[in-house]
Amino acid sequence: MGCILNRCTDQVAGDLLVIAYYATFVLVAVGLSYLAQSRSIRTAASLIGIAWAFGLFAFFYLNGPSYFLVAVMLDTILAYHFWRMAKAQLFAAPLCLIFLFEIAFVTFTQAVGFSTFWTMFVLNRLFELTLLYLIGCSFFR
Repeated sequence: MGCILNRCTDQVAGDLLVIAYYATFVLVAVGLSYLAQSRSIRTAASLIGIAWAFGLFAFFYLNGPSYFLVAVMLDTILAYHFWRMAKAQLFAAPLCLIFLFEIAFVTFTQAVGFSTFWTMFVLNRLFELTLLYLIGCSFFR
C-alpha cells in the first residue's frame, strides 16, 4: 500500500498514470489557448488549469467528503467568473453551464449518498468535456 499525501491505496501507480493523463490534457489545452491568441480563451484555460492543480492537491490531501466541498467551492468560483465573462462574450456561457451542472451534481450526490467512484467518474467526464471545449475553441480561433 502506498500513499500520496493523505490518500493511501494499493493503486498509487494508477493514480499517477491518471494524473499524468490529465496533466498532459490540461497542458495541451493551455498551450493551444496561448496559440489561439485570444485573451478570453487564454484566461479560461489558465483558470481551469490552476483550479485543476488546486483540486488535485485537495483530492489527495482531504480524501473524502471534504474534497467535494472544495470541488463545489472551486466550481462556484469558476462558474461566477465565467458568468461574468459570458456577459461580454458568448464563449464563456457553455463553461458557466458546465460548472453550474457540476455544482448541482456534486451537491445532489452528496445529499443522496451516491458512491464516490461514480461521482468522480462523472466529474472526470465533465472535466474532459470542458477541456475539449477549450481545445475546440482554440482551434476555431
